[in-house]
Amino acid sequence: MSYSTDDQRILGEIERGLTRDDPALAALIDTLNQQFPEIPERPGAARSAHRNSRVVAAVVLTVIAVLALILTAILGATPTPPAGEDGSPSSRPAAMAVHLAP
Repeated sequence: MSYSTDDQRILGEIERGLTRDDPALAALIDTLNQQFPEIPERPGAARSAHRNSRVVAAVVLTVIAVLALILTAILGATPTPPAGEDGSPSSRPAAMAVHLAP
């Protein structure tokens, strides 16, 4: 992250003041800076990570939608009646009515 010239000047003054007031703290911060150097961030790193998560979400939703369509087609299909012995459809009625005399 780059700072403006004024910001860099102010931060430099603060750093020099802290080094002058507490040399032990300055030594500790220098040691930490050497152990964990600042890694320059790629300009589009956060954007590409966000874009990748969108692609993954779109793929997952597409797969779920396709599976739902397949299950709907399978479970919604009209069953075919069993064939009779001669290969023709069965002549048995689907339901037998019971007539009770009064």
